[in-house]
Amino acid sequence: MMRRFLIVSTLICALYALKERPSIGIIRWDAWNQVDGQYDEISFFEHRAMSPLAHHYKLPFYATELSPTNVSYNADSQSIMDSEILFGRQAGIDYWAFDTYCKFGPNCTTNSDKCKYYYETTSNRYCPRNPEYSLDLYFNSKYQHLINFTLILLGSVPCDENAMLHNIALMKRPGFQTVLGGRPLLYLFQFSNGEAVNCGGSWEGSRSIFDKFRNMAKQEGLQNPYMVLMDFDPATVKRNAEALGFDAISTYALPGGTPQGVDFVEQVRRASNWWDTAEKMNAKVVPLAPTGWDPRPRFESKVPYVEEGPEHYKQATVEEIQGLVKSAIQWSCAHKAAAEAQTVIIYAWNEVSENGGCLIPNIGNGTAYVDGLSKVLPMYCP
Repeated sequence: MMRRFLIVSTLICALYALKERPSIGIIRWDAWNQVDGQYDEISFFEHRAMSPLAHHYKLPFYATELSPTNVSYNADSQSIMDSEILFGRQAGIDYWAFDTYCKFGPNCTTNSDKCKYYYETTSNRYCPRNPEYSLDLYFNSKYQHLINFTLILLGSVPCDENAMLHNIALMKRPGFQTVLGGRPLLYLFQFSNGEAVNCGGSWEGSRSIFDKFRNMAKQEGLQNPYMVLMDFDPATVKRNAEALGFDAISTYALPGGTPQGVDFVEQVRRASNWWDTAEKMNAKVVPLAPTGWDPRPRFESKVPYVEEGPEHYKQATVEEIQGLVKSAIQWSCAHKAAAEAQTVIIYAWNEVSENGGCLIPNIGNGTAYVDGLSKVLPMYCP
C-alpha cells in the first residue's frame, strides 16, 4: 500500500512539474521606518498622512494606534520582515519587486548628480535616509529563500556606473527573479524625457547606457537582463521602451476613480483594457494587477514628492482581489506571445497611503487578502 501511495504521489508531482504557470510578483514601497528613533524626511510625511483615524484601517499589522489622530510604526525590524515573508509565501507570491531609491544624508544631501536630479526634478524632495532597510532585512532573514526578489529601478539613477555595479551585484545574489530560462528580471519606472537626457544625453544615448549595463551583466556571468519599462500610457511606454531597447512594457499602477469612489470592478476593467491595448500594439507585456487606488491620505495631508487628488476606487473585496489576480494569470496563459516572460506584477504589497487594497495584513481586515490569495495561488495554465 505504501509503495502504491509513493508511486501515485510521484506521478502527481511529475504532472505538476510539467504544467506551466506565470510567476507572481508584487511591488514593495518601503518608507515605514525610522532612523535613529525618528521618522526621516519621507516617513515623516507618511506618518502624518496616515495618522487621521479615517486611514488607520489601511495601516500595516505592525502599526500601533496611539490615538484617533496619531499612530506609531517602525518596519525596520527583523521580526517584522520575517513575518512579511511568511505572509507573502502564504499568499502565493513568488517575488517582491523592491522600489530602489537613492540614499541621502541629513537635509537631503547627496554627492550623486543622478540622485540630485531625481530629487529636484522627478520626485520633489524624495530623499530617504535609509531606503534599502527592507532589502537588507530581507537578505538577513532566515526565510529569504521562500520568496525571490527583483528591483524597480527609478529615473536615471541606474545610469550611473556605480549604480550599475551595485545592481549587478544584487542580480548575482541567490533568489533574484529570472524569466525565460534564467534572464534576470528588472523593471524601470519614472524614466521621462528629462531623465533620458540626464542619463545619456538623449533617448539614443540612454539606450547605449543600458546596452552597456547589459554587457556588464553578461561579463559577470549573468544572462542578458529582461528589462521592463513602466509607464501609465501604453502607447507612450511602448515608444520609449523601443527607444531604450527594452524587452517589454508594464505600468506601476492605474490611478483613477472619483472623489466619491468608483466600484473596484472598474479598475479591473481598466487593467484588462491596458493589457489588450498593449498587445494590439504588438508590445511584449508584463500585465499589472492593481489591487486598488486611494491616495486620499496624501491628498488630505500633502506630501512634497507627489501631487495626488481625492479620486479613488472603493476598497476591493477578497473575492474581487481573487478575481483580479486570476484574470491576470488567465490572460498571461492565453496570450503567451505577448506575455512571453510569463510573469504578473501586482500593485501593491505595502504602499498603503496610495493603494486602497494593499495585500500586507493590516489593521482593517487582518490577513483577509493573504488568506484569499492562498486559495487561488499557485494557479497553472490550462
